[in-house]
Amino acid sequence: MVESRDHPLGIPISMASINFQFNDRDAEIVHYVYQLRLASLAHLAALTNRSQKTLERRVPKLRDGRYLVRLKPRPHKGLYAIGPAGVQVLIEHGYAPADLRNHRLRHQELRDIGIRHTLFVADIHARTLLLTRGGPFTIAHWQEGPSLWDTVAVTDEEATLPVRPDAYFVLTHAGQPEGKGTVHVFLEADRSTMAHSRMATKITAYLAYHHSRRYAKKYPLMHSFIVATVTETRRRAEELQHDLIPLIPSSARDAYRFIPFGDLTLTTLLPKAVRRGDLGLDPRGSPSAHQRGRPNAHWRAA
Repeated sequence: MVESRDHPLGIPISMASINFQFNDRDAEIVHYVYQLRLASLAHLAALTNRSQKTLERRVPKLRDGRYLVRLKPRPHKGLYAIGPAGVQVLIEHGYAPADLRNHRLRHQELRDIGIRHTLFVADIHARTLLLTRGGPFTIAHWQEGPSLWDTVAVTDEEATLPVRPDAYFVLTHAGQPEGKGTVHVFLEADRSTMAHSRMATKITAYLAYHHSRRYAKKYPLMHSFIVATVTETRRRAEELQHDLIPLIPSSARDAYRFIPFGDLTLTTLLPKAVRRGDLGLDPRGSPSAHQRGRPNAHWRAA
């Protein structure tokens, strides 16, 4: 029988973890997992500039100490989420509000389709973190979940439509006056599981959301927004663009982007009005390779 003792936070741990010393680089790992909600070792290697072999030795110790938990379903056993000890670390380091300890950790409730979708959102989030690393743009805000949900009426006679982005984030440019260098983005992470007719309904809802300015009630600092539909494949992006662009007035088309994940850069994401300025970007629309850390990291394994 393996002897155990109490973790400093009152969590039992095995004797194998007694010599483990939690450090600032471990806190960095925990923070990235918190930001992504679900993270693979490949995500963490790209974001922390540590080799995957190093993380294969370190991350299990964080799991043993319950800073992280590993998803158990076999296809996803290499994915990690925040554990109860990790919540305390996030609060102590100022990465999360104190009320996070009152929130229920729901990662074990995810089913296969939910895991795959959450993982694709994490892929996009991680890619955006790398694209903004060391450059003039930063991610000022990233939000996911039901708190984003809203409704909008297309006309007075029609029923309301849901507005449910997969994520909402804000990019800010350090060299621009306040407001002028700020870009608000609603993210649709598309895994080719939704019919084009349902995607058309989403676009119709976003158009009405903007035209009626209903978004201003929920997002008072938002003056306009982009809807970025990021797809897993180039073919899917091309098909959606072909079918859905005709629904969008020509004056608004620059705000509705259909981007294959492999083509996701700041150039493909940002509107023309922002791209015209001196953004400090290389021709690919992103910071130089040495600024991003591990720009070629490939984690699309799901």
